[in-house]
Amino acid sequence: MASATRSKPMRSGDVTLEDRFTSATGPTFGRGAGAVWRVVQVFEGGDGVRYARLVNAADRSLTKTVATGALLDRSLFRHAG
Repeated sequence: MASATRSKPMRSGDVTLEDRFTSATGPTFGRGAGAVWRVVQVFEGGDGVRYARLVNAADRSLTKTVATGALLDRSLFRHAG
């Protein structure tokens, strides 16, 4: 019987400028499929949570802000290299 291993999330301090991520749960085809998001800013919000501002690598007009803890959760995002 094969054992399943779960990847532990990395520490939130490990997100740095220019890191690239792709959604682990996003669309597999159509618009947004395989979208790569680049970290352009890391900051602490007023709620004390660390956030990363992301810009779509293919279309810089598309941006989003994600908690670094969520960004490093492999069930939500994957490093894109």
